[in-house]
Amino acid sequence: MGREIVQRFLPPAAIAIITAMTFFFWSHQSRRARVNSERSDSDDGKDDASPPPPVREDGFQYDVFLSFRGPDTRKGFTGHLYQALKEKGIITFIDSETLEKGQNVEELYGCIERSKILVPIFSKGYADSKWCLKEIHKMVKCNRLIIPVFFDVNPKVVCHQIGSFERPFRRYRKSEGIDKGEVSKWSDALRRAGRISGYNLADTEG
Repeated sequence: MGREIVQRFLPPAAIAIITAMTFFFWSHQSRRARVNSERSDSDDGKDDASPPPPVREDGFQYDVFLSFRGPDTRKGFTGHLYQALKEKGIITFIDSETLEKGQNVEELYGCIERSKILVPIFSKGYADSKWCLKEIHKMVKCNRLIIPVFFDVNPKVVCHQIGSFERPFRRYRKSEGIDKGEVSKWSDALRRAGRISGYNLADTEG
């Protein structure tokens, strides 16, 4: 049933996001088309195995950075959104299945800094991932355009860390192995991101 709801709801949501991003990049469309044409000649369809795109003259490497909780949306909304953005020629960063185990956080921060638009996809399990919380903290600090997607979670839950966001933060605050100053930064980042106008898909299921 959850998958049927996602499939029925996904098209208008994805179209709205893609339309906004396509408009944002409209002035650069001709140059992007040339870049994508060159990339498509060697594209084998395996995104995780492909080399990262080069840093462009404007200093950016990616048009969009997707931050999401893998178990919640990778094979549903996020995966479909990524493919749709790719088809539109929008160069998008999406992590691989092994990113949390193998990638240095500073490398990930660099990808965020070299992205024009930052898209946190908030889901019920987003706050359970310290990796995701590090990402949203970095996003807020970067002073880039942030377009949040509230997937199966109300913006108030994100902003105030209630509901599904309350338990992980209670755990972080009690844990002796986690710096409490960092937890406060994560909380503040979610407060700020939760107030940003975005796309509310709170009635869907992951």
